[in-house]
Amino acid sequence: MVPHLVTALTGPINELEQRILESTPVIERWFRLEWMEHTPPFYTSVDVRNAGFKLAPVDTNLYPGGWNHLTPE
Repeated sequence: MVPHLVTALTGPINELEQRILESTPVIERWFRLEWMEHTPPFYTSVDVRNAGFKLAPVDTNLYPGGWNHLTPE
């Protein structure tokens, strides 16, 4: 289940989403070029903060919660 985020300022989020969608080919090309030069991490997670008028990554974890609970099996 994905939470439904409600904010008073929905216009800028919609504008941001549209800009991201329009830029998807450019973003994907950038990732592909970077991955040719650098091996991406095996597993990561990114925490994102929604301020109502902007979205921002606030933390990147190379080994998110749960990795310390893996068994040798």
